[in-house]
Amino acid sequence: MNIAKLPKTAATTTALAALSVSTAWAEALTVYSPQGEENVAWITEQAKAAGHDIEVLRAGGGELFSRLEAEKNNSQADVVLGLNDTSMARLKAMGMFQVYTPSWAEGLPDVYKDADGFVHKFWQTPIVIAYNPDKLNEDTAPKSWLDLTNDEFKSKYTLGPTKWGTTRVILAGILMRFADADGNVSDEGWEFMEKFYENSAAVNNGGEKITLFQAGDAYMDLSWFGGAFREAGKAGYTPVLVNTEGGTPVVAEGIAVMAATDHADEAKAFVDWFGSAEVMAAYAKQFGQMPAHPDAIALAPEEVQANTKLVEAQSIDWDVVAANMDGWLQKIELEIK
Repeated sequence: MNIAKLPKTAATTTALAALSVSTAWAEALTVYSPQGEENVAWITEQAKAAGHDIEVLRAGGGELFSRLEAEKNNSQADVVLGLNDTSMARLKAMGMFQVYTPSWAEGLPDVYKDADGFVHKFWQTPIVIAYNPDKLNEDTAPKSWLDLTNDEFKSKYTLGPTKWGTTRVILAGILMRFADADGNVSDEGWEFMEKFYENSAAVNNGGEKITLFQAGDAYMDLSWFGGAFREAGKAGYTPVLVNTEGGTPVVAEGIAVMAATDHADEAKAFVDWFGSAEVMAAYAKQFGQMPAHPDAIALAPEEVQANTKLVEAQSIDWDVVAANMDGWLQKIELEIK
């Protein structure tokens, strides 16, 4: 397991030091995070400048989830930061987190809150339908994810393998439209999923997508926000996003305090600091990421603010998704693809 541990270093003084805490903690917090190396370095530096002594164990989301699962009875982490909705919901179901309402929870939209108070989300990545405006316009483009099974869109949108996190979020967003409160998908839902796969242009990597787009064989990309713009740029066009009826799935990364931490006060203070509007706005300026909280969005650069208005988030019960995703994927792999 390739776990990278950032060394403890003296933090430089930054503007965010104004948000510092007054208490001097005796021992560093251990934070598990799948964020990129540059992102984690920035978070660590800003946290230490604000008086939060942290050490970050960084790895891919799957690796970190497996590590946390293996450590269930001997937890080494104090805080988990940045795992996606499904992983956080699964860890919550295992009893890994404790309830904590951060100081910035007020005003956070419900779609970014765990209803039980264990997990709060701090930034958002829409999973979008993006199209080539040379091939479609607002009138001829799909209005909903459910329109993709229309005959005129056959082989015109790309769909990656189920091992991709983006594909799993797409499937969850669709299936939840046909599921009951327990996650049981109706026959209509599975019939839709069959047609959805039949109509798609299957791809295994970004290069295959770009080849289809350049040839004009496909002109709609089902992708995460930044990826849609990156791949369209490589193919030679600027995409237009569909603000879909019923909303678009949003991957929102969360933060939670571990139930077994011996440093609960320090962990809660760090969560309060990290998710604050000022820190999230500074992160948005540094990396272009879209915050989840309206107060942070208001302080973010104008381009980031504009991006948050392009699509509406779909309301998804991630606890239901987490409990059913493995079964859904098994059915898709064995009976539909």
